[in-house]
Amino acid sequence: MDGSDLHKRFDSFDEYSSNKDTYDSIKSKIGDYYDSFPSEVIPQNTSHRVFIVKDCLRLNKYLMEFGSKEECQTKNCCAYINYLLNYGIRNSYESQKYIFQFYTRYMNHDSNKDIKKLCGSEIIDMHEEIYTKAKKLYDLYHLYKIFNTNTRGKQSCYLAKSCASKYNNIIIDYPNLDDTEFCKALNDFKTIFEKNPIISSQCHKLYPGELSLQDTCSHLQRQSRDTDLPPQPDGQVEKGVESGEQLSPETEQTKNVVEEQSSSPSSSGSTLPIAFFSSGVGALLILLSFYKFTPFGQLLRLKIQKFKGTSDHIDGEQYEMQQNYSEYDERNAEYNGYNISYNSL
Repeated sequence: MDGSDLHKRFDSFDEYSSNKDTYDSIKSKIGDYYDSFPSEVIPQNTSHRVFIVKDCLRLNKYLMEFGSKEECQTKNCCAYINYLLNYGIRNSYESQKYIFQFYTRYMNHDSNKDIKKLCGSEIIDMHEEIYTKAKKLYDLYHLYKIFNTNTRGKQSCYLAKSCASKYNNIIIDYPNLDDTEFCKALNDFKTIFEKNPIISSQCHKLYPGELSLQDTCSHLQRQSRDTDLPPQPDGQVEKGVESGEQLSPETEQTKNVVEEQSSSPSSSGSTLPIAFFSSGVGALLILLSFYKFTPFGQLLRLKIQKFKGTSDHIDGEQYEMQQNYSEYDERNAEYNGYNISYNSL
């Protein structure tokens, strides 16, 4: 196995459903073909010979159901039957490669030119990774196909819930999925599942929050988005991007506020009023030291007394306002306490 099958196309759900129906319709109709099987393909003393012959006959019968190579390719018929053969040898026989040589020999036999044209190069011993992905995907399809044949009552919705769980488990098993064909198959199924009217109406009521399918292929989608971004000028890369940190909307808002505050003109001009205020205080102290000895000092004394009265009046109003706010805060705290007690019931 050279791994060349690592990125072959997987069946979509519709293709899987159609190919499975075709196979199920012929799998028990091979009795009449047994005697015509070319004996030189499998020696008579081969272990499990009867079962291997039946596998070969089903392979032939299944492929002959497709009228042309174009129809077979459109429905991805070769991938499905190849998966079934690989599934069989992994679960029924001791040696995979030993058994698979008979399938290959049968496909290349002179009596099977028609099926060789359809799938001769595609009946292969699958790489373990691609087989595992196909099994997980087709097990999911199989469960959803059962759901589609039993779309009434709570039992059908339980099947939908099981589909969602199985799908999400696949996403968990492949967090950094880099197989575009597998990714496409998962995304297509997600679309079909979420658009199913029975799931979106009846089943969501029975299992709220348990029928959501996780986003797939986030790794590939992130790479695609990165390639679409325009290049940034030199020296303009944000610190968060350099360190791999992803900024949330809240973080970006905070960063913008800090930048606005740091560039505000009010902070740069704050030293000017301080200078004027300091010089004014100095002049006032000089005048106060002479107010007893000059007419201007007496006038200044009257002004200060008048200003002090106004200041006392303002201080009284501020104290009263603080008292009002204090009472409001106490009432508000009491109201919040009622809310907490109510919500905790």
